[in-house]
Amino acid sequence: MYRSTYCVDKRTGTFADVFAAYGLATLLDSVLAHFAEGDHWVRLRDQGAYYAVELSHPLQQEWVDNAPFQTLTPYIQTGRADPQALASLPASMIVDYQQEWDKFRQYIQIPQDVREKMPQEQAAQAKPHPQFSLFAWVGERRMQALGSYNGLILRWQTLAPYFAENLRHILMLFAAPDVDVEAVENAWRKRMKELGVDVKSDATLLQLFNPSQGKGQNEPKSSRLEMGNIKSFWLLEYLKAVGMYHCAVPRRVQGTDDRKTYALAPVSMRLGANDAVLAAFQEALWNDTAVKMDILAALRYTKCFLNWCEAEQGKDLLAELLGQGPENFVAGMYVAYYKSLGQASAVMNLSFIELPRWMRVQSPDDVNTYKEVIEEHENIIRNIDEEKGGYDLLVYYRDFLSGGKWEAFFDFTAAYGPFLMRELDRERYWVRPFTTKNLEVLIMKSNEPLAPIIETPGFRNIAEAIRRSTIIPQYRGRGESEYDIRYGLGQELKRKALYSDEFIAALSEFMQSYNAENARVYEKTGRQYRKNILTTDVEDVVRLVDRYGATTVGNLLIAFGYAREPREEEEQK
Repeated sequence: MYRSTYCVDKRTGTFADVFAAYGLATLLDSVLAHFAEGDHWVRLRDQGAYYAVELSHPLQQEWVDNAPFQTLTPYIQTGRADPQALASLPASMIVDYQQEWDKFRQYIQIPQDVREKMPQEQAAQAKPHPQFSLFAWVGERRMQALGSYNGLILRWQTLAPYFAENLRHILMLFAAPDVDVEAVENAWRKRMKELGVDVKSDATLLQLFNPSQGKGQNEPKSSRLEMGNIKSFWLLEYLKAVGMYHCAVPRRVQGTDDRKTYALAPVSMRLGANDAVLAAFQEALWNDTAVKMDILAALRYTKCFLNWCEAEQGKDLLAELLGQGPENFVAGMYVAYYKSLGQASAVMNLSFIELPRWMRVQSPDDVNTYKEVIEEHENIIRNIDEEKGGYDLLVYYRDFLSGGKWEAFFDFTAAYGPFLMRELDRERYWVRPFTTKNLEVLIMKSNEPLAPIIETPGFRNIAEAIRRSTIIPQYRGRGESEYDIRYGLGQELKRKALYSDEFIAALSEFMQSYNAENARVYEKTGRQYRKNILTTDVEDVVRLVDRYGATTVGNLLIAFGYAREPREEEEQK
């Protein structure tokens, strides 16, 4: 029972397991803080069937016997709170729900430019509580969870004199994989009876913490059919309430009363670093539409992770990161979608969003390189309106981001080209293309077999020709308006790329018309603003098609053809 590693089983495959793991880690970290000499740490590690909570110092029986009581999570007070119940709680652990909401409303009324000019101390005072979104989630009327949540907090506080007993039974609960929870609950109930304590051993399973379980026909045996709540050992449910504050980020789906909750899934992460990155992520992620918010959650968490690695306090994490990617520390996020049904909310969907798999940080300089890539992708995604024709685009990108599917990324770039053309045609110049520099980082560092394609001169020349036939003329820069804009070029090449012969024929036709247009403009103006495509360029691409296939080469040509060279970005400023 007294050891350096404890095991939290993945019993549900949802964030309920993660909440329990973070709750246990937080509790054990508070014990180490009182007794361990020197620096101490707690690490969460994914071991497949369970999460391991690893301690820098093995627990000792003496520590458990003498550990001071820990108040680990706040009580959320509303106007209905019982004053006698509150009397047993430290004032620092009571959150005034209405007061926090008032502060939040006042803050969002301050214009963004005014907030940015505030002195640091004044800005800190004006900001809502860092965990306000969690308070709002727990207190949300439709979640119907506040009473049961506060009941757990009060029960933990009431049993403060028996903290050592509670701690011992928690250690029994997680001493090894696949422990019999019911047996530990019975042992706890028997011990409380011996001590003369009259208290229940069970608690209602809240969908707040247990998205796959809730009120319904849940009898363990088919001997009867009765509507009721599912019960669980209360100490396990209390740990979920604690863990929620260390891994959960709830948000409202823009334009609805629906909610999404994101919960981090650790792979190998120290609790201290986790809490620091989570605090930054809480500030970075705002309400948005459903699919877009999934994408931005993964991108912005990754950026917060990389920012922490660059910070002075995050140097240890950076040293661990070298040779790996962020997904080696946090796999991604469990997501629960809570649909508003008027008086209540119900779980409508459970999913998992992975962090980007295409990062391998070989040196500290790579951190900033990948941050630039993420920022570019974030800016592109942010300007796609999910409710006005952008849904399919966002789904393509989410499939790429979360599943590492390169086919989905090329589907995205092929569809993004026409979208970009439409937006530029409406003079919405804030909608930006990818840059070739960052596309090269994305592909060459994560999909090395494709590097020879994009390094081939003929490939680059034809990509430039596509660019100068599509997005560049729309910026009306430096004589480019003399040329026709080919709106359907990307879709045509995408269709023809299914078959090598048809793709080469389409490319040859494009070359002929492109060069002919160059000749016409030269005859009319006496100037040539763009280079001709050479037969050697097409020969290069034919060789690439023979080696890699028309689909692969075509996808890359479209992606780079609708991207912009960095020097072109400068020309438009």
